[in-house]
Amino acid sequence: MSLLLCLETSSKNCSVAVTSQGLLVGVKDYFDDNYCHGEKLHVLIEELLFELKLDLTQIDGFVFSVGPGSYTGLRIGAAAIKGLAIVTQKEVILVSTLQSLAWGFLNDKKENSPYDFLCPVLDSRKDEVYTAMYDSDLTQHLTPFACEINNFRFEDYLENNKICFFGPGNYKLKTVLKHQNAYFSDHIYPSSKYLGVLGKHLFDRKMFADLAYFEPLYLKPFISNK
Repeated sequence: MSLLLCLETSSKNCSVAVTSQGLLVGVKDYFDDNYCHGEKLHVLIEELLFELKLDLTQIDGFVFSVGPGSYTGLRIGAAAIKGLAIVTQKEVILVSTLQSLAWGFLNDKKENSPYDFLCPVLDSRKDEVYTAMYDSDLTQHLTPFACEINNFRFEDYLENNKICFFGPGNYKLKTVLKHQNAYFSDHIYPSSKYLGVLGKHLFDRKMFADLAYFEPLYLKPFISNK
């Protein structure tokens, strides 16, 4: 039995979910263009547990969407999940935000993917995105990286492969990728509901984070606005 509390704070969506054996039990998503994580994250956790008649002591572990993504959102999520784990003395599992997006894309379609590769895309700074590449088995073919959209070079892959690009950074790529094998989907956004299956897989294998040393996957140096 694995009852997991999942947190997704890498984007404008502040999202909390509970899963049992990888299956979604309940989820709360709160989308805000101004990023509401500092105000809403703990409130959403409390509300969801109350609605499900659960207590933190019943949670077997915590799943965190570790990035890449919003620096501020990831820092808030990481601090929250470390605090929850320390108080409850439960383990933390880290899931790539890009891989969870790819899993969400496959799961939402509920059919075999017609594409050779899946390319989740997250927004970054001006004219930049975070991305990676997976096949339909979620095997990684390009590890997560950050790039400027004008230096986005996938010609070698696109020449003989159909690639679908999706995620909140998608709109930037549409302006520069005009290849006939490049496809775009707008229906996937980071959410905690996509973390349960991947989290359970890592939980069962006891692939836990080191609370003292783990930090979000920024991919670029953190720069404070202060």
